[in-house]
Amino acid sequence: YLMEIRMFMSRNRNAFSLSIVFIFTILAGCDKHSQEIETFKTSIKDNFVDFKGGEMHRKVSFDLSWKLRQENISEPDYFKVVVSEFTIQKFPTTCYEFDFFMKVTGHTSDQFEYAKCPDMKKTPANSIPWYDAQAYCEWLGSVFDKKGSLPTEAQWEYAATSGGKDVEYATNNGKIEPGVNTIWGDPKKAPKQPPAIDKYPPNPAGIYGMHGGVYEYVYDWYEDLYPSYAPESNPTGPKDGELKTMKGNHYPSSVISNILLRGSTDPKYGSYTVGFRCILD
Repeated sequence: YLMEIRMFMSRNRNAFSLSIVFIFTILAGCDKHSQEIETFKTSIKDNFVDFKGGEMHRKVSFDLSWKLRQENISEPDYFKVVVSEFTIQKFPTTCYEFDFFMKVTGHTSDQFEYAKCPDMKKTPANSIPWYDAQAYCEWLGSVFDKKGSLPTEAQWEYAATSGGKDVEYATNNGKIEPGVNTIWGDPKKAPKQPPAIDKYPPNPAGIYGMHGGVYEYVYDWYEDLYPSYAPESNPTGPKDGELKTMKGNHYPSSVISNILLRGSTDPKYGSYTVGFRCILD
């Protein structure tokens, strides 16, 4: 019996050795990603802005105004919105950050292959469907042992207004200075590539790129009249829908829109004019 065991071990020694090598290779690979993720975490840990939360008087946008009149709904001067504390990225997620996420998790996003990324570490990630952007935010939350998500429309506006201040634009001074603190608003002068995440100065809260970069996904499903019947406290959008809401401006635009602008997009398809940033809760 002992002789049979010795013969079995002798015949299978090479296979056994290869198995041990394979196991250690896998463990080493996991450890390598762990180290890379820790380095990544350290590199972006200061790229967040904390908001304690509070009240915001959300003005009624022009497009919503006439839709309310069409529905014979009385038009208020503003909607009162209250948001709880949250943390949001200073910059839109970059091409490099999204690419790193795919590398260490195995997540795939086929449309990202067509992204415009002239500078991986400075260009907003684009050509990414809403679902993949939300997946990145959830992963980012796990890196910091928190809940990660795309911001709600209310959270995005609260951050854009530097904590609910009465301003129309998410610029350094709440005003529009084409080519200085936002895009030109002139298609003849529009850049061919998404501008760097820090091309324009931040708003007073220290947040970059909410005007003059790319449109940004938010968590909410899109519905034309939703703001008129949203709950006052921490609205998260309609319960369901077919399109998702996006906010801000995109760089080829011929119109410079204010913070109230609401766009819609199919969550299954990305665009080189749309990016995103995450919140940690």
